[in-house]
Amino acid sequence: MVSGYGDPLPGRGPLPWLRYRLRRPAQLAVVSPSGSGGAVSGLVDLGVRIRAVMNHLSPSESRVAQLVQQDPARVAHLTVTELAHEASTSAATVVRTARSLGFDGYPQLRYALAAQAGADTAGGVDPPRVADIADGDSVEVILAKLAGFEGEQIMATAEIVSASAVEITAGQLARARRCCLFGIGASGLVAQDLAHKMTRIGLTAFVQVEHDAAVVSASLLEPGDIALAFSHSGETPGSFEPLRQARESGAFTAAVTGNPRSTLTRHADQVLVTAGREYGRRPAAVGSRTSQLLIVDTLFVRLTQLVPATAAALDKTHHAIASTRNRGR
Repeated sequence: MVSGYGDPLPGRGPLPWLRYRLRRPAQLAVVSPSGSGGAVSGLVDLGVRIRAVMNHLSPSESRVAQLVQQDPARVAHLTVTELAHEASTSAATVVRTARSLGFDGYPQLRYALAAQAGADTAGGVDPPRVADIADGDSVEVILAKLAGFEGEQIMATAEIVSASAVEITAGQLARARRCCLFGIGASGLVAQDLAHKMTRIGLTAFVQVEHDAAVVSASLLEPGDIALAFSHSGETPGSFEPLRQARESGAFTAAVTGNPRSTLTRHADQVLVTAGREYGRRPAAVGSRTSQLLIVDTLFVRLTQLVPATAAALDKTHHAIASTRNRGR
């Protein structure tokens, strides 16, 4: 863990533009029976989690997840051995599946399943189902479908990403001598968004969205620097090759990806997993971009807490922009 970054900054209250709260369905509240918190405490939507990680599970793990998805109330009453038998796999695979869904182990998954089943019985609202956009859909329908879909991806990413990985990565960004951000295509746009936000608080980040230029920049990094790569698939050479080079150069490396078993993650000291399930037959990086931007915004907000000069930098840049606009009138 990054020491010294978790303490509140002295003399600073919450920034006014950060006063918001993410609300989730109350019927999905799940509390650990041990009271220890961890992955099972808080608010959990298991359907969202399963859909988020399904494409990255092994065949045997997928069978376990499908059984959980099909009848969560029944699975809640099965022992690990019984569920393994029904999925034609081993107890160890069941435990791995539970951990892939963000739980410490199978007992925590069973408890969450039981709690969700109880909430559903009490009349809870079913998780939203987002259908593919049809050619004849109106703008109103498209807006509704995309809002539901992108909201689901944000919720799923908030459920599955490791808070400690975000904390460590933000700490490294805050104290790094040099920051390099990599991404190709839509992921490159997300990298540029983070660089822009960092600039607003007085931090400098270099963005490379082309393969060769990214590798060159990565090769010049040293210990004390950080390289952060964005790639939903984790298999884009323009992202994983620069990250590999950066790690060989001694820099801290982090990856934002929807595939925790990808080539990209093999070169990352920290992995920030996103949901990013693509939208039916019109993907256009809708889900992955939305999920990646949530990570970017979270890193940025955390940076505003870690960097003492944030408030002054934001005021200064805001004043500079306002003054320029006023002179142009």
